[in-house]
Amino acid sequence: MTVTMTEPILAVDVGTSGTRVALVVADQTTLVKEPASGAASWPSSVCLADEGFLVGTPAEVRKRSMPRRFIDGPRRAVDAQASMWLEHREVTGAEALTAYLTVVGNETRQLHGLGPIDRLTLTVPADYLPGDPRRDMMIAIGEAAGFRDVEIISSAVAAALDPRTDDNLPAGALVLVCDLGSTWTTAVVQVYGSHTVQLAHESSPAGRELDALLINDLRAEGRLWLEPMLAAPGDTGLRAYYEAIDFARRLKHQLVDTDEVVDHLTPLTPPYKLTRAWLDAFAEPALRWLVDSASNVLGTVGASGADLAAVVVAGGGAYLPSVHAALRSSLGYGQTGAGTPEALRVAAEPELAVLRGAARFAAGATGRTVAAEPSRWRVEPTSWEIPGGRARLVRWCLPPGEPYQAGSVLAHIRTPDERVFELTAAQQGRQLGQQASAGDLVGPVLVAATAKDPMTLQRQPPPRRRHLESTGSWLLTPDREHLAECDRAARLVRLRAIADDTVRAEFRPDHDAGPNSQGRLFVDPDGRLAVVAWNTDGFISVWDVETGKLNARFRDPGEPQRVLVDETGWRAAAEGQTKAVGRYRRISMTLWDLRTGQRIDRITDDRWQQRFPEFAEQSRAAGFGTAMVSPDGQLQASVAEGLDGIAAVQLQDATTGQELFRVLGGTGQQVRVGFSADSRHLLANWESNERSLIDVWDV
Repeated sequence: MTVTMTEPILAVDVGTSGTRVALVVADQTTLVKEPASGAASWPSSVCLADEGFLVGTPAEVRKRSMPRRFIDGPRRAVDAQASMWLEHREVTGAEALTAYLTVVGNETRQLHGLGPIDRLTLTVPADYLPGDPRRDMMIAIGEAAGFRDVEIISSAVAAALDPRTDDNLPAGALVLVCDLGSTWTTAVVQVYGSHTVQLAHESSPAGRELDALLINDLRAEGRLWLEPMLAAPGDTGLRAYYEAIDFARRLKHQLVDTDEVVDHLTPLTPPYKLTRAWLDAFAEPALRWLVDSASNVLGTVGASGADLAAVVVAGGGAYLPSVHAALRSSLGYGQTGAGTPEALRVAAEPELAVLRGAARFAAGATGRTVAAEPSRWRVEPTSWEIPGGRARLVRWCLPPGEPYQAGSVLAHIRTPDERVFELTAAQQGRQLGQQASAGDLVGPVLVAATAKDPMTLQRQPPPRRRHLESTGSWLLTPDREHLAECDRAARLVRLRAIADDTVRAEFRPDHDAGPNSQGRLFVDPDGRLAVVAWNTDGFISVWDVETGKLNARFRDPGEPQRVLVDETGWRAAAEGQTKAVGRYRRISMTLWDLRTGQRIDRITDDRWQQRFPEFAEQSRAAGFGTAMVSPDGQLQASVAEGLDGIAAVQLQDATTGQELFRVLGGTGQQVRVGFSADSRHLLANWESNERSLIDVWDV
């Protein structure tokens, strides 16, 4: 089912002690506060009352009267795949968490006046790796809570996607995530937008162990008054234990804004003091683990601190100043990469970082659609009905691309009663694709993609998908997935996706075009798109298209009339005004380094291009040329001479050389050809003095 732009999605970060919730509608994310408390964090608490499950603050309130029916952190039971006893009833972690999410969903709908919320995004611990049955369990829990479509995301990946900390991270950047909640996790994550992946991780109960140390100190300091309370029989002792845990956590959180706190467990108990220095001392074992673990996960992926684009610290533990000092020291600040001060990224409200990243991931659901495959010009399906409706594919008899005759055996299948059938061709052809592999179950129909015969293709030319016009120039990017357009004055660069013709990016170079300004796109030695622009005042500028950075700007005093580029050596040749020498006119060329803007040489030679053939007015590193073979090796496009010397585009079968399609250009046009990366589109770039055209055919 296609996700509409306004369909609400609930994002839930289920933590051990606190759960955070956000509502995502289109590109708007709203934090959902707990109705009972108005707090941003819902207590991860469940209490089984006589009237049913209570969750969050209502469960916290009821635990005082029925502590044996109370649990906090129900997801821990899911982690352990265990059940719990709530007084006299056994409850599974899945049952408790289902009840929790059901209430969260209902409360959100009532707060925001919504109808059904069908989509849910849940965070899961970093150690829920692909294939872990707990991932399926979490999806089943979400569905049991009333959500039709449930997606899950690793908490480490979500933290890396937090929009408050991932700005300016290039595609493929390595990020060290330190998620410091009740469980402490370090993970190396590689950032690719919605395709961000977790490469390595380690986890520790360091957060819970820190709370345990605080409670032990509280018991030691209050042994004369606290121990008798904890030792009280029945519900009284259990109630005191829960209150002691809440008290220790509350003091820890108060130290975020002060160096010392003093409070009373109850109005009748003596004061207890906790200082920042003591908290740092209690945290020292956790910090040792954090430092060692960061080193371990980096080593697992063969990286070091210098390879990191960022270190993201999330969770309540991010408030500990000692955490930042430990990471700075262990990752070698002062070097490159993580050594820069900007590399350590701690957003405001770091306990919400995972939720913000999960909400961003959820918002991307609007783009997670898969369109049906359109029919292709040179492909037709060949299908076989499977006897009995089901069989196992034994083998394909011919590899893709191999021609065959009518009656040829193309595959063998084995039915459940162990009979082997031959699948034969009804007519001659050539297989282009096989949708199943040997060993796969197939049926009731098996389909293979088959090439149409050349005579059919000649009678039915390929459909032209689009016809684009520019007064500037076009470049087919080296990855063959985008068309880049640059207007004649290099004022605007547009990047279009070949697959759907959408404009993916626009770049407007910031320069004074000046008189007779010109510019073209080239590919630098690193494979990056660059704009080289010049004018008759002599200024030459070079921009990186992806980043928009001005890499070089310099002035050629010869007032160049045209500029040629050597993409391999990344040099420019600026042709100045010709000068009369006796009866002859000499061309003056100045060679420039496009990286530094330094002059390399000055040449006055009419035949200089014979000596330097690597310089050209158009990009030679791009995907256009005079003869190109499709990436799948099945088609060949070339520039041919048509009637009266007019250029033509010719498309041939690469195996047989038989012509399949030919189209003529206009008078005075030059043409170059190319293929898209998936071999599904043939492109032709027609250029004349007045304009530059792009034709795209579906092939």
